[in-house]
Amino acid sequence: MLYITVALSAEARPLIDTFKLTRTYALPYTLFENSDIKLLVTGVGLQNAIMATSAFLGHFSPNEDDLLLNIGICAAPQSFEIGEAFLVHKLTCKVPYESKNQVYYPDILFEHPLKESDLLSVDESMDIAQELPVDMEAYGVYKAASRFLNTHQLLFFKVVSDHFEPLHVSKESATSLIQNSINALQNILHSAKYVTKKDSLFSQEEQESIDAIANYFTKSQASAFYDACCYYKLHHKKPLDLKTPSQEKLSKKERSIQFESLVKTLTL
Repeated sequence: MLYITVALSAEARPLIDTFKLTRTYALPYTLFENSDIKLLVTGVGLQNAIMATSAFLGHFSPNEDDLLLNIGICAAPQSFEIGEAFLVHKLTCKVPYESKNQVYYPDILFEHPLKESDLLSVDESMDIAQELPVDMEAYGVYKAASRFLNTHQLLFFKVVSDHFEPLHVSKESATSLIQNSINALQNILHSAKYVTKKDSLFSQEEQESIDAIANYFTKSQASAFYDACCYYKLHHKKPLDLKTPSQEKLSKKERSIQFESLVKTLTL
């Protein structure tokens, strides 16, 4: 299943038309779906994104083969062209009610032709130029969705609408920008869905080694280790040669060092 969140109905319209989605009423939000896709309009802003995404995924209970896509327009520096689509590989939140900036790293484990960029999420529209692209929902979506999905299952696809001139952005331009990026989006989704099917990447022997090593680590470490194995296979296109960590009793710190070394080796 592909779960999609957008902030605006104008951003949803091209997706509804392309994927032939129909309106349903399972939640007190604007919701569209077909047999493979569910799309939710969250409303604008971080708090709306958090509440709507929590309700969305809490109601439908996604599994490890599912993806969540957050798609929408954003402001960006002059180094980005209007209409340019990119994927987010680092997400920073800057809002008044947080004591410090929060930073997250969505895992992009597949090859693709788009630019990757940091994204700053804020709680109000900005008309002062920033060094990074800026939106108002991605952090909220990530914060809520990370309770239900692993980082490699979270995909943030943004399209540049303006160079910090929010008054120049209309509903019509938002719809047009998303529509013009549909082909690029479909190619990205094809690659991303392949990554979620981890078992198809590995031989039986590789899978057994991965499972044995994953059981040695904590749940969060095991998830990161699986992601690193996927990265290795997709980027190096050769068999995994994994060595089971030492089974001697180690301290928490020693085990963390061992884990970090293994992941670093796989993602070089």
